[in-house]
Amino acid sequence: MNACPHRPARGLALPAMIFLLVVVGLMLSAGLLLLTQSQHSQSLQLQASRALAAAKSGSEWGLWQVSDPNAALGLPADTLPPCFAPQTLSLPAPLSDLQVQVSCTRDPAGGAVDEGGLRLASYRVLAVAQSGASGSNGFVQRQFEARHTVCKNPGGTAPRFAC
Repeated sequence: MNACPHRPARGLALPAMIFLLVVVGLMLSAGLLLLTQSQHSQSLQLQASRALAAAKSGSEWGLWQVSDPNAALGLPADTLPPCFAPQTLSLPAPLSDLQVQVSCTRDPAGGAVDEGGLRLASYRVLAVAQSGASGSNGFVQRQFEARHTVCKNPGGTAPRFAC
């Protein structure tokens, strides 16, 4: 009789399973890393949008200060509003975690430009909003610049002397 000799089992399935587990584990790790990075990126984009909105708000505040539309400063007909000292603004929620610094420069620095009897001065208002510590992973900074020219007519009607 010719019987088939049996070979001893060699354990081919065990190394294949270990290899498969390692590959699946690496794929899951890479997917989790991508998901985490994507969430961080979206968070920074949202914070950058909030910082830009805060900077725009700061520049609007600065423009209002130099415009004096209600003649609240009580300036004479030939005097244009001065620039304000640099300010750090406190914003209400949901922008309260942002710091907004607003500064102003005026041209000419003193006096005014005479345009056919009208008195003019140009203002540059710069607002810088930031969140987080500089150099940190969550640091965001945005700035917004606005320019505005104010006109007064010394021959106009008080108190505004509007052009």
